[in-house]
Amino acid sequence: MPKPKVMVGIDIGTTKVCTLVVEVAEDAPMKVLGVGLSSSQGISKGVITDIDAATEALASSVDKAERLSGYKIGSAIVGISGAHVSCLQSHGELLLPDGGYIDAADVEKVLQSARHIDLPPQKEVLHVIPRQYEVDGNGGIKDPVGLSGFKLEVDAHVIAAHVGAVQNLLKVIHRVGLEVDDLVLQPLASSCSVLTEPERDLGVMLIDIGGGTTDVAIFVEDAIWHTAVIPLGGNNITNDLSIVLGIKTDVAEKIKVESADVSGEEELNSSSLPGLGSTLRVEGLSDGEYKTVSRNLVNEIVDSRISEIFALVLSELRRSGYDDMVPAGAVLTGGTAQLKGIVDKAEKVLDMPVRLGAPEGLSGLSEAVHNPAFSTSVGLPLWRFRSEAAASRLSKLPERRSGAAKLVGWFREFLP
Repeated sequence: MPKPKVMVGIDIGTTKVCTLVVEVAEDAPMKVLGVGLSSSQGISKGVITDIDAATEALASSVDKAERLSGYKIGSAIVGISGAHVSCLQSHGELLLPDGGYIDAADVEKVLQSARHIDLPPQKEVLHVIPRQYEVDGNGGIKDPVGLSGFKLEVDAHVIAAHVGAVQNLLKVIHRVGLEVDDLVLQPLASSCSVLTEPERDLGVMLIDIGGGTTDVAIFVEDAIWHTAVIPLGGNNITNDLSIVLGIKTDVAEKIKVESADVSGEEELNSSSLPGLGSTLRVEGLSDGEYKTVSRNLVNEIVDSRISEIFALVLSELRRSGYDDMVPAGAVLTGGTAQLKGIVDKAEKVLDMPVRLGAPEGLSGLSEAVHNPAFSTSVGLPLWRFRSEAAASRLSKLPERRSGAAKLVGWFREFLP
């Protein structure tokens, strides 16, 4: 049985930087060895805006993870997001003149064919993810290896990112002294840690609401069909509270996390909710200044922005053309998904079943990351481990031989 492997995931978000050290193995829960958290600096809406500040934040996160895990980090799987990320559908074709059996090399070639698409010069391909394969006109094939045919085709989901944004992210990673094992779009990583196989098969929408962006990913028949990044997140809610109420950003963040409720229940008041006053006493902009704010006003401010985010998600779903292909509903995750009443609000705006998603089935220091805010961090090593396992299985398959050669070989088994 293969020995467990140590992997590291790094999620550089707008609100926090998380470095996660885990141990992964086949048929065993992922074991959390260490977690390092630091407040984000030099990062806005998932994009590096200050190399030095971002490097400092990452170095702090990595150092904490190393101390807790006792593991010296040399490389990591890194998450990427931001409004610069775009997705499109592509098609690849490969002719097999000898009509042979399809092998792993053929699959790689047809995916490379799908990778060759017209992109602006400032964009580069991050992922080419197969949706389905077709052999000699027969579609709906998930794994064509071993099938015989003359023409192999693939419908693929291609994810591209801005070259400058990618280079800046890599520069920060390298300045901390680390190598990059893989760059993974954050909602793809999150999907590995929070979606169930039945949901992915049936059709589901993942909504990952972070500090700077809201990432959307649609899965149908266990394949990724659509991704999008909406440049709004929890920090917009915090800023709204700060501006409207005239309070410091850190105070607004605390109110959002501890007091806001967007469930749409009847207006809060001290008589209907014993022990819960209808107002809050909070620190103002000046030192020593305090003011009283209405809970109802807080909820209205937060409700307005979160409703806008879900309306944009719904618009994106309809734009994709797959709005009738997600019968499993939506799964909310990300730090902002912890907002009180957010599941109820999402169900009302999206008009579909919604549940909250958080990493499950972990061992070790699992309680440290059993939270929607860590879905991407946990999903990064899971994505890499599953990708490596799939590649390993393909590499062990025999190379393609022509149909005629296979037939001759079969006859020779019966010769004296």
